[in-house]
Amino acid sequence: MRDTPSLKRLIIPALFVASLFFVQYQRAQEETPLWRIQGEVMGTTYTVQVIHAKAPNTEALHASLEAVNQRMSTYLKSSELSALNQHQSAEPFSLSAPLYKVLKAAQEVSEASEGAFDVTVGPLVNAWGFGPDGRVTPPSPERALEMKAHTGFRKLTLTQKEGDGKQHQALKADPALYVDLSAIAKGYGVDEAARYLKAQGYDNFWVEVGGEVRAQGMNADGVPWRAGVERPAGEGRRAVYMVLPLLNTTLATSGDYRNRYLDAEGVSRSHTIDPRTATPITHRLASVSVLHNKNMYADAWATTLNVLGPNEGLKLANQKGLAALFLVRAEGTEQGDLNAPLTALASEAMKAYLKERGVSLPEI
Repeated sequence: MRDTPSLKRLIIPALFVASLFFVQYQRAQEETPLWRIQGEVMGTTYTVQVIHAKAPNTEALHASLEAVNQRMSTYLKSSELSALNQHQSAEPFSLSAPLYKVLKAAQEVSEASEGAFDVTVGPLVNAWGFGPDGRVTPPSPERALEMKAHTGFRKLTLTQKEGDGKQHQALKADPALYVDLSAIAKGYGVDEAARYLKAQGYDNFWVEVGGEVRAQGMNADGVPWRAGVERPAGEGRRAVYMVLPLLNTTLATSGDYRNRYLDAEGVSRSHTIDPRTATPITHRLASVSVLHNKNMYADAWATTLNVLGPNEGLKLANQKGLAALFLVRAEGTEQGDLNAPLTALASEAMKAYLKERGVSLPEI
């Protein structure tokens, strides 16, 4: 499990900007200004667009995102999450309210998916060559199972005590338990940036962090914001399968074509690790996109459904009422084939969402 190998490796070249952040606005005749803020955080880039007479506070907006990074990065040795991972005591570990919130959400998705989502599989992702050390020799089946023995979301217990302010704690049943929030922290960052903007009185804005999106209100043309759903189009190329209108909702996508490699034996290895098998996924699902009112959940569910594949994933999406769109490679094609013919499958909730907005699934 994990949509992305680490927060640091989430750089999207098409969105890259050289400066930490900058702000600009565009004005069409006498319309309300469109302010655009871009920057870098969590090892990736972000873009925020705000339609308002008053310019947003770029420093405060960036700080809302950086605060997530400071708490939830595995690359920052000083982060709160790193302190939790270094905590190898049977005693409870005190958590901040934000970290508790994200861990609690991760546990909810883990329970609902019976372990297809698991934020404790970070060591396995690293072992398969998608961590900070880059490409490595894949683990033997025996070694993978040994590492799997030190994973498991149920080995992390979260508690909340009432008192002089709520006290949040985590208890690790296995001292070696290692938590990585790369498949949910970006989404939480989107939610936090959106929360800040709404608190400042902004009603029409777009927040995108590393490809995960929140759209609020209307765009500069007075219509819902729109987001493109990407599809594989061959090495080095990108194409848009369809454009989704987004009104007061969020979108997250997990795909197996964004980060993969061929091992020494020529086997294509996906960066998405199935926590249940301790190995990279091998099914035909190319990508899955999920709509949710909180991007934290959209992020986690997109990874979960990607782990499960087109059959199990679609079934669970329908059971949970998730609006999900699956792009599936044709039968007989190789897993990871960027040129394989694709079929689009939509959950019942996604069909209803598209129908309400007068949108049909395009032919691929």
